[in-house]
Amino acid sequence: DRTIIAPAQIRAALLRVTADDYAVVDQELELGLRSIAVPVRDLSGRVVAAMNIGTQASRISISELQRRFLPELREAARELGTTLLA
Repeated sequence: DRTIIAPAQIRAALLRVTADDYAVVDQELELGLRSIAVPVRDLSGRVVAAMNIGTQASRISISELQRRFLPELREAARELGTTLLA
């Protein structure tokens, strides 16, 4: 019941993810599971992978994921991307 299935809502969510440069999954895949993900880009800037952190939804709020973990996740993705061939 948490999964977005309406095409217009999916498009809106994808536009948000593109603008924010990260995505949050809040109990859509599995109840009780919350995660945040960022793209991994190679040296040319092309997205080649994604990196995420998952947690129990009852332990960490979305705002805490964004505040505490998003900066470090972005930095880890940036570092990984610099090791990839363009």
